[in-house]
Amino acid sequence: MTATGVVGVRVRTRAWLLLVACAAGVLWAGGPARATDRSGPASRAPGLASPASGPAAAPGPAAAPGVGSGAVSRLHAGPVSASAPRADLAFHGHAVIDGDRMEVRLTPRDHGPAAVPEASVRVRWSAGPAGTVALSPGCTRTGERTVVCGTGALVAGQAGEEIRLGVRLRAPAPEVTLEVETAWNGGVADPDRSNDRLRVLVLPTGDEYSF
Repeated sequence: MTATGVVGVRVRTRAWLLLVACAAGVLWAGGPARATDRSGPASRAPGLASPASGPAAAPGPAAAPGVGSGAVSRLHAGPVSASAPRADLAFHGHAVIDGDRMEVRLTPRDHGPAAVPEASVRVRWSAGPAGTVALSPGCTRTGERTVVCGTGALVAGQAGEEIRLGVRLRAPAPEVTLEVETAWNGGVADPDRSNDRLRVLVLPTGDEYSF
């Protein structure tokens, strides 16, 4: 081989080695970069947020399913009493039928031990009235044969104000059933319901029936 040929071989060999070195450098630089891309968020240290996401939010209690903030605030508005105050409500009175007119006088009473800030009583009679019904103040007609009356505040151990009703019957009846019961007890617990749920049979004799 001539001297010129030897020199050409050496030049080509050096060029080839240079190309191989450059390619290796490119592969070495690209390899770790691709590995970092594949790792993604898992490569971050635990507990560190991404710089783009801002500070990590402090963990809080999970909301119960189906419960909104309004419901939660109502549930925790204040302490709830373990037991309601106890008060024995009772109703006593008189009923009379004279011809086609029926009159009822009713007196509420609180036997205690707690006072009742407000209560109401429902009065219902079995015969249909003819026209209007005479009512005491605080009474409202809620049906054809039903009236609800407020008792006002009741002091423990004392009777309240008397309630009066006047009903003109549509037709003379051989008998009328009068029903009296508590409609609202003011939020107290009544230990004895036998004296505030009454059924009284009233005959058209002009006699006064007590209950």
